[in-house]
Amino acid sequence: MACNKSKDLEKEKQLNVYVDLKDKESSSILKSAIEEYKKDNAKVKVSVNNVIGGKIEDDIAKNVNADVIVTSRSNMIKLSRKGLLSDIGNFYDENKFSDRYYTVVNAYGRFNDKYYGIGLIPYTMEVLYNEDSFKKLNLKVPSNMDELKIILKSLNDMSIRVPVIITESLDINSALASMIINNKVSMGKLESKYDSGAEFYKSLNEMQQAFNDISTFVKKNNINKNTFEIGNDSSINKFVKGDIPLIISSSYYFKDFKSENIKVVDNSLNGGSSKINVPVICNSIICVPVNSKNSEETNSFIKFIVSDNFQKKLVGEGLVSGNKKVNSSIKSGVKSAVVKHLQESTENNIIFVENIPERLKSAISSKMDEMLSGKQSTKMWEDIVNEAYR
Repeated sequence: MACNKSKDLEKEKQLNVYVDLKDKESSSILKSAIEEYKKDNAKVKVSVNNVIGGKIEDDIAKNVNADVIVTSRSNMIKLSRKGLLSDIGNFYDENKFSDRYYTVVNAYGRFNDKYYGIGLIPYTMEVLYNEDSFKKLNLKVPSNMDELKIILKSLNDMSIRVPVIITESLDINSALASMIINNKVSMGKLESKYDSGAEFYKSLNEMQQAFNDISTFVKKNNINKNTFEIGNDSSINKFVKGDIPLIISSSYYFKDFKSENIKVVDNSLNGGSSKINVPVICNSIICVPVNSKNSEETNSFIKFIVSDNFQKKLVGEGLVSGNKKVNSSIKSGVKSAVVKHLQESTENNIIFVENIPERLKSAISSKMDEMLSGKQSTKMWEDIVNEAYR
């Protein structure tokens, strides 16, 4: 009888995964990860709770059945501030994360010098061009970010729009703003004062400087309300065929860009003397709630996700991993530029919207619309903060 009871207990191993993701790309990768884990761990019953609506903080505070939470960095910050997440710093140390994973991937799981999560996979946000299309239009291909501004003005004059292809969790205005804000404002400063009130945010003069730069680009007709459009699969196909000269894209879609005619605009500035911080998006962060019950299975699942074998599988599917060793197999093509940018990354590459509260995100997106339509203000940032904290 004791023997049978022991076998029953073995069969009853469980892992409860609470998922709150807004984009289909990360959800697809997570689904694949869970299926692979199940194959290797047949005796573990894996239950997935996909959240629809509601507040994640309320669910976790109510002791919802969750051993692992997969959510955004913004939600990770909210949960950690309420004391609902475990500090997994020891897991980072034991698994040598600082050696194995890029700085920005590790930074995504850190808040106020403690580790509360692990990024599933990073995407860089890149500007790409099709050489054939540039030849047809008699345009010089941009070799750096300075030349890109000239190209954008030329495309505006020709009424050619630039598709922006990003994951669903990010709106187009925030994506565009990040290419400036991530190069003006310290992400460490934003993180350390997260949602600390209107007065702190108003004191961030760097944010106004970022909006001043955007205003200058609009004045010079480098960008305007008609420069960009939301991209999709059709945009990708047209770009690959050479019908569209330039796109801005998350590296998630780079598996479609195999042609030698497609290149990534180099992130250098001022004749190569400096480089811009390429925004890095990591939509899915794996966290452990303080009330997680199945610690052995939780540990096993996270170890599986960060293992070289699983990360190698992602690279085999055409993605770029956050794992340095696994990415060493990527030697050429547009994905090699992604690897280079991940190697150069720091916490300042975390896309800025992941270090500010929701109320500021929506206010920034709204003001970006106004700016691209030509509205100018030396107090744009102050207006944004007032709108967010009124």
